[in-house]
Amino acid sequence: MNRILILALALLTLCTACQREEKKVVLDNSLRLLVKFNGKYGYCDRGGTTVIPPQFDSASLFSEGLAAVHVNGKDGFIDANGNMVIPPGFDRASIFLNGRASVQKGGKWGYINQTGKAVTDFDYLSTFAFTDGLAAVVVAKENGAKAGFIDASGKYAITPRFDDAAQFSEGLAAVKIGNKYGYIDKSGKVVIPEQFFQAAMFRDGLAMVKINGKFGMVGFIDHAGTMVIPAQYSEATNFNDGVAAVKKKDTWQLIDKTGKPIIDQEFPSPTIFTEGLAPMMVKGKVGYMDKQGKMVIKPQFAAGSIFVSGLAPVKVGEKCGFIDKTGKIVIEARFEWDQRSIDQYTHFNTHFRAGAPKDK
Repeated sequence: MNRILILALALLTLCTACQREEKKVVLDNSLRLLVKFNGKYGYCDRGGTTVIPPQFDSASLFSEGLAAVHVNGKDGFIDANGNMVIPPGFDRASIFLNGRASVQKGGKWGYINQTGKAVTDFDYLSTFAFTDGLAAVVVAKENGAKAGFIDASGKYAITPRFDDAAQFSEGLAAVKIGNKYGYIDKSGKVVIPEQFFQAAMFRDGLAMVKINGKFGMVGFIDHAGTMVIPAQYSEATNFNDGVAAVKKKDTWQLIDKTGKPIIDQEFPSPTIFTEGLAPMMVKGKVGYMDKQGKMVIKPQFAAGSIFVSGLAPVKVGEKCGFIDKTGKIVIEARFEWDQRSIDQYTHFNTHFRAGAPKDK
């Protein structure tokens, strides 16, 4: 009798585990470019062919085969062919990362998976994207709002106890303790003590930090917390493609990971390198410069952003098109130049993007 009971319990446990196993979703990860035409958002492919006609009041970039779109006052998700695979039922929605997207209902945030199923309760005041398998969330506590980290199942991997937190990158996350920032590892242990007025994510092995208050100086630390590039700049960007822009007095320089300028030249504004090139404004026109300081695509555009998968959006007149790395316009400049979309594109591809989507 006892053996039968044990066997029944084992089978029950097995069945329960099967029910908890998340359904695998296979999605088309073909490249889709967010474009705006006649006031509406849609998507084209790498050749410039409209794949999803402009029809949405607002929309996000594609990430992990899905994009958030706004329909009749609510947000849902479409696939690469324009099919509404997660119906519009959210007040707001973010992009998918690590198979999870944060969505808002009734003023609170939670997370869904790629089938649209909620994997957490809607308990959070604010949320961050899943990176390195964890996501920072902010919850209400008796002593005020506190930030912690959850795993993909919605369980707390790091209990909410910080005054602020940011996403994990390279195994570390910036957290605020009192009025200073430090860094924790994925166990929640403080590995770089709180000492900074500001602390950014790690990129290329380094993180930008500010010391000595609001009007202090910016430098870069390594994973051990050592200030490997001294705090001597008034402003700086994160490292990307091995280069960061730093500001001294009124001009910007481009430095490598040792802090050495990559070229003997100063600029009026910062820029970001991707795929070996960076957009650069010269006498009111944007061109693209390599890391040796050579302008490989002559300044000719009213505006331009970074290269991703060999393409960069540029502004021709008042329209948006895309160029390849020779400077050739490969997608006709027929779309509206939408700064919101360009900013989203730049931020996503310098903070979250891991692999290149497939061309199709």
